Amino acid sequence: MKKYSIAAAMVALSMSAFAQKANLKATDNALYEPMDLAEAKKNIEPAMTHPETANQAKTFNLAGKTYFLTYEDIAKNGKKDPQGVKDNLLKATDAYFKAWDLDQKPNEKGKVKPTYTKEIKSKLSKLQEYLIGEGNNCYTSQDYKGAVALWTKYMEIPNSPAMAGTPKDSIYNDIYFFTINAALLDEDLKKKEAITMMEDFKNVDHKEASKMYDWLYQSYIANGDTVKAVNTLKEGIAKDPNNKFLFGSLINYYISTKKVDEAVKYLDEAIAKNPKEVQYHVVKGNSLMQAKEYDKAISAFNSALTVDANNFEAYSGIGAVYMMKGQDLYNEAGKIPVKQKAKYDAAVKTAKAEFQKAVEPLEKARAIDAKNIGNLQMLRSVYMQLNQGAKADAIQKEISNL
Repeated sequence: MKKYSIAAAMVALSMSAFAQKANLKATDNALYEPMDLAEAKKNIEPAMTHPETANQAKTFNLAGKTYFLTYEDIAKNGKKDPQGVKDNLLKATDAYFKAWDLDQKPNEKGKVKPTYTKEIKSKLSKLQEYLIGEGNNCYTSQDYKGAVALWTKYMEIPNSPAMAGTPKDSIYNDIYFFTINAALLDEDLKKKEAITMMEDFKNVDHKEASKMYDWLYQSYIANGDTVKAVNTLKEGIAKDPNNKFLFGSLINYYISTKKVDEAVKYLDEAIAKNPKEVQYHVVKGNSLMQAKEYDKAISAFNSALTVDANNFEAYSGIGAVYMMKGQDLYNEAGKIPVKQKAKYDAAVKTAKAEFQKAVEPLEKARAIDAKNIGNLQMLRSVYMQLNQGAKADAIQKEISNL
């Protein structure tokens, strides 16, 4: 009884193996005109997992061809099947990858004699075009997950063993950038997958690579990882000291978290490494000004002027410091009781003296950039505080004409 069971099992296995080989033949036949793609798919899919055929390059080459032609049938005949488009493109690519790997294995004699090299390379090249186009269709229809899946698969092709030695498309990094953008627009992908891609892309030679530092900073802040957020900004600034946005983001972070001392410490380290970088001095001055450390702020702005004697931001910054000092003194004067007129008048005089000090640097800034509205508004305000109405009106006309 036991021997009979074993024999029966062997017969069943043999028949099953024969059936899978028949499936390969049936799939091949179904891919010739007139094609029957449903029949091809019905036959090839069992063969892809059966032990007798799952390790054959022929199996996965036929699978790749089946999915490839099924996609073309959907696309060329205008069928509305977005899920079918995605599934068949992704499956076709993966099948050809597997076919390539199996085709490179040595035969029973230990020799590698690939059969499908030319066909696989040709189909993968065409699939790159399809994956880009359909990814764009997904992006346009706001299917960002679909776009990421298709574009990511596109990027796998030139990095695969099958395409070794073949130069990447000139738009490869552009597609990579668009993939990141799509991932950031998807609520599920932006928290992890997008960050992983951005961390890689920031080191790519591409015109948009520097944007990754800003995007990563925002992503880490959104995820509550302030350590990585701050380190990302510092890394970006180290690569591009002139990136005002990154610098401003870092300093704003320190100031918003009431860590002005850390901001100044970081700036001092940066200045020590590169004392001729005027932006470091300017940002330090702005940071100290917001902390109301006015004298130190003026000193920092003056340091900027030693590097660049015509620096607009430094002159405007000095004027802003004197304005803030004057306004603070005015506010304090307003707290003096009405009966103490002499004390009040003296306080107002002191405040006006600070406003008067603001005139010269603001006018110098105006001479450098006569169209900067922020500077002109400060200058107009100073003249109003000094009761110089005619000058204030003239400034207002300049602002109105901009």
